[in-house]
Amino acid sequence: MRYLGATNRMNSLLILLLVVITTCNVYVLSAPAEDFDYEFSKVQTMAEVRAEIKETGKPGVVFVTQPWCGACKGLKGSVNADAEIKSLFENWVVVHAAGDELSAEWHADGEKDGYIPRVYFLTPDGDFAKVEAPNPQYAYFFPSAGAVKEGMRKVQDILGVGGGGGGGEL
Repeated sequence: MRYLGATNRMNSLLILLLVVITTCNVYVLSAPAEDFDYEFSKVQTMAEVRAEIKETGKPGVVFVTQPWCGACKGLKGSVNADAEIKSLFENWVVVHAAGDELSAEWHADGEKDGYIPRVYFLTPDGDFAKVEAPNPQYAYFFPSAGAVKEGMRKVQDILGVGGGGGGGEL
């Protein structure tokens, strides 16, 4: 009889463990890092991005991601958790290009490597701004909200807006 009680306790613990594991898996699969929680510009092509940037007179930031990319999910989670970057976005045209159908159109001028995520910064004229990424081997790889904010501030400095001194090279 004593053995039967131990088995019931073991079964109860096993069921509890399975419930915890299942709950954790559901949470991870539905975590907010799956996508950005920001309302992006509704453009579909790089030509439309440039047109909106020129029309608004704002600089632009373009996020190029894929839904299956772990680094992309990390970037999205980092941006979602950062209130400061969302306030910076208010003075920018912010675009998210995502999906397996992304064409070469979403590459920077002359760029051949298709790594992701990529983040492009554009001037109010619609030109690509020369902003050095944290890793110079990957010119458009900004892996976190902090790196993106730094890139945005560099563009603002170059343009002489947002507290920057201006005068840098575009």
